[in-house]
Amino acid sequence: MPHTTITSTELEAQVLAAFAARGQAPTPAARMAAAAIVEAERVGMPEFGLSLALGGLESADMRWGETVPQDDRGAAIVLDAEGRFAPIVFAEAALIAAARAEAAGIGIVAVTGPGSLGRIAPYARAIASAGLVGLIAVGSPPLVAPHGGNAAALGTNPVATGIPTSTTPIVVDASSSLLTKGRWGELRARGEQVPDGVAIDAAGAVTRDAELVRAFLSRGGAFGSAMGIVVEMIVNGLTGSLGSSRERRSASVVALRSLEIDAPLTAVGDDLRARLEAAGGHVPGSNTPDAAGPVSVSTATLQRLAKIANTAG
Repeated sequence: MPHTTITSTELEAQVLAAFAARGQAPTPAARMAAAAIVEAERVGMPEFGLSLALGGLESADMRWGETVPQDDRGAAIVLDAEGRFAPIVFAEAALIAAARAEAAGIGIVAVTGPGSLGRIAPYARAIASAGLVGLIAVGSPPLVAPHGGNAAALGTNPVATGIPTSTTPIVVDASSSLLTKGRWGELRARGEQVPDGVAIDAAGAVTRDAELVRAFLSRGGAFGSAMGIVVEMIVNGLTGSLGSSRERRSASVVALRSLEIDAPLTAVGDDLRARLEAAGGHVPGSNTPDAAGPVSVSTATLQRLAKIANTAG
């Protein structure tokens, strides 16, 4: 498949132009979402990049440019993402949570009914870059077998956290499963097999045939199942969403400010970084993918994006 090399800055501009063609102003949330989409392309996860964006841009039912309904519950704000482009709503949630944390020490935003979100690390990093702790959890429809089980019962339920340091934030982004729905969809579309040991068929047997997959396996066995259960308790408990729904998703975005009882928040992050580095371990997020640079994208996909962007005005 032919690819085109384009700078990240140029690609973000193309995405924003396509948003504008659909009536979405270049708000801070829209810019954050565009950057997250381009970052997914840059780190080799195109299923969460332009293909995700085009899914919304080419949808006749997507509600672009509308103000996202907010329900202020005092302790938390609820954003309704139903029918809206989820990455922009999610970016708005991160901005609201950060603003509340700056003012009150903690900000909690629940997002109900989002569609595909893509990678959530960029939103946790944005909160951490503001000097706050970011915690994001997403509850999704059942696709993952519990440890020891033979059918789907849990969502892929990703979690992302970000903590500021005096240099770059430490960012962790992981799902509770060994495979994601987006990656599975890409492999099926290309007629390729899934990696060995990540999914099971209807009989509960491990399979590599993408067409036969009926459930993903949890990451780390019992640990992955426990992680998925905790996400459901936090997210579904907060939003009242039933995890048994095959369509309904929900998410929570939390930002925290240090009370600086003993040390400022960046000192806590620096201490964590120092311990990981001293042990010769990997520091997640250290090699930040933020820096704009060239990215190779599918030529056909880029042409679809340009066609939409060029209809602006």
